[in-house]
Amino acid sequence: MSEFTAGSLTIQRYKTQLGELNPGYIRDLNDKWVLFMTADTEVGEELPEQVRMLSAAMPVLYFYNFEDHAWGYRIVNQGEELAALHVSYELKDEFILKLAAERYPDEDLFERVYVDPSQTVYNQLAQEINGWPSYEEAVANQFANRNVEQFRWFEVDDAGIEQLRAILNADYYRTLGSYRQLVREFKELLDMKEMSWIRYDDLGRRDR
Repeated sequence: MSEFTAGSLTIQRYKTQLGELNPGYIRDLNDKWVLFMTADTEVGEELPEQVRMLSAAMPVLYFYNFEDHAWGYRIVNQGEELAALHVSYELKDEFILKLAAERYPDEDLFERVYVDPSQTVYNQLAQEINGWPSYEEAVANQFANRNVEQFRWFEVDDAGIEQLRAILNADYYRTLGSYRQLVREFKELLDMKEMSWIRYDDLGRRDR
C-alpha cells in the first residue's frame, strides 16, 4: 500500500495560538512541530482554504507526499503563499510515454515499455529523454518557487537554509539513485520524519 500524507505544520511557539483558533485537529508531531488539520484538508497538493485563513495568525507549512505520484510543500503566512515545491515521481515517465507513442503508434505502450523485465526499451527512451531541453526545463521548473529562505519562519538557521538550497534543485535531483530519496532528506533536515502516513480521513483510526 502506498503512502498518502497531507497535512499542515507550524512550530511549537504557535501551539497555544493555534489551539485558540480551533482548526479541528491538532497534536504535537514532535518537539519542534505541531500538526494540525482542517475539515477541508484532503489528499491533494492544493493548500486548503481554511489553512490559508488560519495563516493570518501564524506561518504554516503545508506538506504532502503521495508515494507513487508526487511530493511537495507550500509555505503560507498572512494568507499569502510564499513558497511552493512540487516534485513529480511521474515526470520522466510522462515524457517517455509521449516519445513511445510517437515511436510505436500501433502498439500497446504499457506492454512495449514496461513489461520487458530487462526494461530495454524503457532505458533507451529514458536516455533520449535526458537530453531533451523540454525535459530538463520541466525538471528545473519543479524547484522554481522553492524559496527556501522562507523556512526562516520556522526557525531554520542559516546552515539549514543552505542545506535546503543544496538539495532542492535540478542538479541535485538528477544525481539521485531514487527520486524518493529527496523527500526523505527534506524531512530529516527539517526534523519532521514523523510526517508520514498522515491524512485527515485516517486520523480517527490512528489516534484510538
